[in-house]
Amino acid sequence: MHPTRLRLASLFLLSASAYFALVAGILQWTRSDLDPVAIPLSPYLVGPGGAWLRSAYYAMALAILCMAVAGYRATMPASRSLLAAILFGGAGLALPVVAVTELYLGTPHESAAQLIHGLAAQATFLWLSFAMLLVSGRWRRDPRLQRGSATGVALAWLATAALWSMVFARSLPHGLMQKLTIALVLLWMCWAVRQLWRTTQDPADAQSAR
Repeated sequence: MHPTRLRLASLFLLSASAYFALVAGILQWTRSDLDPVAIPLSPYLVGPGGAWLRSAYYAMALAILCMAVAGYRATMPASRSLLAAILFGGAGLALPVVAVTELYLGTPHESAAQLIHGLAAQATFLWLSFAMLLVSGRWRRDPRLQRGSATGVALAWLATAALWSMVFARSLPHGLMQKLTIALVLLWMCWAVRQLWRTTQDPADAQSAR
């Protein structure tokens, strides 16, 4: 990928992650009708501020699709993971479904929409966590991306652990654990931006990754 395109993809990923964190964070304080510890993020998609959060979901979905392409193209050919790119792509396509299906609450299609919503949300989390683990491991073997790679591996495993804790540790507050997982995913994305940006500093490196 051309260094300029990679920089643009990195900036968009960073901007979308920051926008998502900002909107979701503000809603935790302004939606007094929802308990931020017990209630997951999905109910915030409707009601006051819901349109803003849905726009953040859509922006994040596009950013994840950018990550699928940029992460693959920025990696040295010998270390690339097509599976990771596919998983990121799948997560990017599933995330808007999570947002849209909440709009069907109170309609005749509510039951079907909630089923699709749950499946899309679970798929998004699972595909993201596996893709993050794959990319982090591959970048540890890439000579240009080894520096700082331990942070990405740690964040990917922490996000995966938080995700599976929601499945097996049902006594933990679901809303808190889901938001912790999302926060770790966003931190990993910011780490990935830093790694991607490094590959654009040396044109020779960017050229060798094609």
